[in-house]
Amino acid sequence: GHGFVGTDRRSSRRRLCLRYSFSSSTPTRSSTPTCSTTNSSHSNGNYRSSIPTTSTVTTLSTTTAPPVMTYAQLEGLINKWSLELEDQERHFLQQATQVNTWDRMLVENGEKITALHKEMEKVKLDQRRLNQELDFILSQQKELEDLLCPLEESVKDQSGTIYMQNADKERERTYKTTDFIFI
Repeated sequence: GHGFVGTDRRSSRRRLCLRYSFSSSTPTRSSTPTCSTTNSSHSNGNYRSSIPTTSTVTTLSTTTAPPVMTYAQLEGLINKWSLELEDQERHFLQQATQVNTWDRMLVENGEKITALHKEMEKVKLDQRRLNQELDFILSQQKELEDLLCPLEESVKDQSGTIYMQNADKERERTYKTTDFIFI
């Protein structure tokens, strides 16, 4: 247990104080001094004296006293908590840095995705225009084929007769040449 004795001087009176405390769960004894002054007077009433008297009231308590912690223990706990807090702070800063890096990457990639989306929309528009132009070219080609087929047929018919005429002329020349040789 702990105990101390102290004196206090007030108005030329002396007080003696005792305090006991135990850190176990045993009953605690506490002595609280009370000071009083008794007046006594002689029978003639002329003489008065003050005699201080001290009485002590003792109480028994069954409550448990809180554990006593020394300054060194408190300082050790504070240092331990400070180190843990520094570790947690360092870990938090690492995670915050990583999250910031990921956030920057997400923003950059989001911008890239937006740019790609715009490019894709532009390519889709160009593709639609190209398809329309190809459809137009195909329709013109079909029209040309439709126009060329009758022309080709008429050329075949005409060239057949022209070819025949040339062939007939060639044949005649060949006969004439053979006739000339045999004559």
